[in-house]
Amino acid sequence: MGIDGNEIADQSARNTSSHPLVGPQPAFSIPTEVAWGVIRDWLCTKHHHYKSLLDNGKTDGELLNRKLN
Repeated sequence: MGIDGNEIADQSARNTSSHPLVGPQPAFSIPTEVAWGVIRDWLCTKHHHYKSLLDNGKTDGELLNRKLN
């Protein structure tokens, strides 16, 4: 025999889990910190790529002309 409160909670959980879900599927939310982390990583990757082009002797004007032409 267990603790009375736990046995009542266990029985309630068993009763509830035997019924099918009704309504929309539960939503999965993404924490704000995770979203900002993904954006930050993407921006860093783009920045490093652009910087590597500059480090290879390209000037801003050459990069702009190459993109425009």
